Amino acid sequence: MAKLCPVCGPVLSTFCMIISVWGVVFLALLGLFFNLQAVTLFPDLHFEEHEEYRTELVEEKYSLKAQQCWMAAGLYLATFVFVYIQNRWNPPVL
Repeated sequence: MAKLCPVCGPVLSTFCMIISVWGVVFLALLGLFFNLQAVTLFPDLHFEEHEEYRTELVEEKYSLKAQQCWMAAGLYLATFVFVYIQNRWNPPVL
């Protein structure tokens, strides 16, 4: 099989696959916990000084953070697919 647009070698692509899998798992779980409105994640919502802690605003911020975590998990998944292709199509030269 011919090399196809080699960007990273086998060692780097394996490392990036491991990091990508961890990123997908971690951010998916973090998004789930934000979606469940975990109390321990409340300090990460970042309110302005003049904002009041209204229920609607808190729920909106939890939802927004959950969406952001899931988007980041999707980017890690895309990175995993890219480096997996790099790993399979660009074997090491012996």
